[in-house]
Amino acid sequence: VSQTQAQTKMKLTLDECIQTALSNNATIEQDKYSVAIAETNVDNVRNQFLPNSSAVSWSMSRSVQGPREGSVLDPTTGALVQTLGEDRVSGGQSFGIGGLSIPIYDGGLIASLAAQKKSLQSTQMTQIGNRGDVIFSVKQRYYQLLQAMELLEVQQERVGVSEESLRRSETLYEIGSAAILQVANARSTLANAKVALIRLENSVLISRSNLAFAMGLGTDVDVVPAEDEAFVLRQPKYKYEQAVTFALDEHPDILASKYNMLASKDNYRATKYDLYHPTVGLRASGYNWSIGQDENFGGVEDLFLKNYSYSVSVSVSMTLFNFNTTNNLKRQKLQYLRSQEALDQTKRIKAVAIKQAYLNLEQYRRSIEANEIAVQA
Repeated sequence: VSQTQAQTKMKLTLDECIQTALSNNATIEQDKYSVAIAETNVDNVRNQFLPNSSAVSWSMSRSVQGPREGSVLDPTTGALVQTLGEDRVSGGQSFGIGGLSIPIYDGGLIASLAAQKKSLQSTQMTQIGNRGDVIFSVKQRYYQLLQAMELLEVQQERVGVSEESLRRSETLYEIGSAAILQVANARSTLANAKVALIRLENSVLISRSNLAFAMGLGTDVDVVPAEDEAFVLRQPKYKYEQAVTFALDEHPDILASKYNMLASKDNYRATKYDLYHPTVGLRASGYNWSIGQDENFGGVEDLFLKNYSYSVSVSVSMTLFNFNTTNNLKRQKLQYLRSQEALDQTKRIKAVAIKQAYLNLEQYRRSIEANEIAVQA
């Protein structure tokens, strides 16, 4: 059992915990795939601007039609004679290249590409935000583990003090200098201290599991802090107003919501263009060449001298009316309006969170001196 425990114990510094989390955390790994999927979505739309052609084909055919029975006039006798004709054979070869199509103007496709690019940026901002959340979670749980360990040590000292107080009360009671009630109170105090000790021991185990989980490790791994972190009080880098302004402009969650809103706007534009804008395309129909059974193939130059066909056309199309497209336009507009509200809500949430964090920081700074006195006592 001790060997198994030694294998699952990891003595790490805070920086090592963060690096382990960045390599193993499930959220970070999933975000990598999400960004890769968003990149392929951009490529899929971009590839629709490239020429599109079908495959090259070659075929050879031969058909045989059996003889049919018929009647002919015998010139010598003048009588009808039944006769059997000959087989009729036909066939040939053909070579073709599929048609080539290139979009000249497609407003909906252009707007769709812009929407996919915004979606990619939104996914990237989400990835950055989740990475910061993972780092924050590891730091928070690392310090919570240190706090639980410190509180456990303090409680162990309290249990020792309670045990000594109980022995003193029992001694005083034996010599008649104390009442039995004093002994009972000392025993009760010791029992309560042991209950608190058990609770704090469990808190340390839970804190270790939480830290291991945030790092992307199994819950059977015990993380042991490798060094005593120095708690240095520093003034906030930004004042409250500066912190709010900076967060509203640079916070990844807000930027992700902003790009998501812009993607919805571009999707709305793409649907509008599909409904109200013409689509212009260039198409070259497939090149085809064929020869009959009785013709001879004179070489590659025959492909450009005889028996070939192709055509080039420019097409302009525009939707006159489509119930599905009209309804889709309405839906895209509603999604755009909803994304705007989501962006405003994200800004409000971040502003409230920063204000709460700023107030809590100030509260903790003002209460440190009183807590230090309490700890000494």
